[in-house]
Amino acid sequence: MTCGPQTLDQLDTKIRAALRADSRISHALAYGSRTQRVSGARLDDGCSDLEYYAYLYKGQLFDARAFLEQVTPLLLYVINDFAAPNAVTPELHRIEFHLAQTSQLSDIQDWPRLEPDLEAMSVKDSDGQLAQILRGWASGPAWTPDAPQQVYDQTLNWLVFASAVWVRGEALRAAELLTWVRAGLLRLARFVEGAPHFPAATRFAEKTLGEWSPYIWKVQGEVGQALNLAATLCRRLAAELGLDAREPLLDALVRRVAAVKQTHV
Repeated sequence: MTCGPQTLDQLDTKIRAALRADSRISHALAYGSRTQRVSGARLDDGCSDLEYYAYLYKGQLFDARAFLEQVTPLLLYVINDFAAPNAVTPELHRIEFHLAQTSQLSDIQDWPRLEPDLEAMSVKDSDGQLAQILRGWASGPAWTPDAPQQVYDQTLNWLVFASAVWVRGEALRAAELLTWVRAGLLRLARFVEGAPHFPAATRFAEKTLGEWSPYIWKVQGEVGQALNLAATLCRRLAAELGLDAREPLLDALVRRVAAVKQTHV
């Protein structure tokens, strides 16, 4: 599947070649879904992002926008909320491009691991240092989520937070907080279904979580209804997983929602 005339594979090939050819760059790697596997299967498709780290020799100046514009036309170039250059091509392919110093290569050891494909990750390795660091990193423990009870309690915390701002009259802020509630519910559903866990709880949810996905999707819209549905799903998931449901908290939450609804009658 592709999202336009220039496929991700074609664009990736061009960016990798440009990274290898640039004398200011000592090491470069790709990361993200195109370099991850689950049970040996690739996680990416034609609409995935392209994500790179370029490590610069000391004292080198580097204009990420100019670099990318030599490779492909851009419709958008922006520095994202995490200070990383992001770009969008005419095919709506998104490129995330991190810049670092060669001295920061060891920071890779702190990255989460999810069955990395080291061959796909390595783009440029001027001295073999990147290969050594990647091998050491990949041999570490794989990323795992928090324990179910911890995830459940975190979800309740977000749920109470959302209800509090809703009572105050901040429906938009409550809707934003419900994003975290849905993420927690999805994580718990993964435990119930025995589905793979990813750092992003929403990933492949529609394909792997059965009936849970459409129910959790409904935890949005009218806030009072969403809060009640979330409380119901919390009880169901806690029962499935044998967790402490924190019933007094859920009862108090439902009473809070009912009281607010009563004032609106």
